[in-house]
Amino acid sequence: MLRMTEYPMKTVKIKKVQKENGRVTTYELDYKLEAEPGQFIMLWLPGTGEKPMGIADTEPMTISIAHVGAFTEKMRDLKEGDLISFRGPMGNGFRIEKAKSILIVAGGTGVVPLHLLAKKVQAAGKRIFSVLGAKTEKELSYEKRLLKLSEELLVATDDGSKGFKGSAVQGAEQLLKKQAVDMVCACGPERMMKALAELCQEKNIPCFLSLERYMKCGTGVCGSCMIGDKRVCRDGPVFSAADALGFEEFGNSKRDAAGRQVQL
Repeated sequence: MLRMTEYPMKTVKIKKVQKENGRVTTYELDYKLEAEPGQFIMLWLPGTGEKPMGIADTEPMTISIAHVGAFTEKMRDLKEGDLISFRGPMGNGFRIEKAKSILIVAGGTGVVPLHLLAKKVQAAGKRIFSVLGAKTEKELSYEKRLLKLSEELLVATDDGSKGFKGSAVQGAEQLLKKQAVDMVCACGPERMMKALAELCQEKNIPCFLSLERYMKCGTGVCGSCMIGDKRVCRDGPVFSAADALGFEEFGNSKRDAAGRQVQL
């Protein structure tokens, strides 16, 4: 039986607040977190609630927030020196032990957990290649960070305002024509990841994806984050492409806060 004390609440101080763009803010915390790339935390704001958040770095612990709703808009009020609380890390992350060369494919704020992955890959002396995608140049984040970590970084924007004009998946296809890799890891919009999973399946390249679902507890108790017969919070959030493609909802629909299936 799961004990709630498995994930005790921690309260830490915000060291630094940095605006990535008009929509995304990064928070460095006065804390060293032991976590694997792809794991997540449940961030808590008094009177507002909890939300799952990806981990961009562990030392110092770093998170990046896209301000898209009531909870994340409330985050705009936080400043250096303020306290913030969280539970975690939770879930299963990316496993890279057997790979010597890895391609990461990030769509939008999906770059957050992949930044930590890129740091771990580089620290392990492995080869790292990156594709960073966004709708437009103004929505890009972490570009300079990934550039420092990657042997090659391909930027893709839907409107062509920066880098390659096209999707992150099209960018990945271009890069894979030049570079052989042992593994592809991705996080971003689900339709993007489904197309990438199918591309990697065609090319017989192992591929792992970080999925997102509506979460209430983060511990696997409430079942709100189910996809197929799996709980994203406990069985994921990282799944193999083969497993993800086996879920009927993958790339098509997901539950909203009321438990209704909505189209992606």
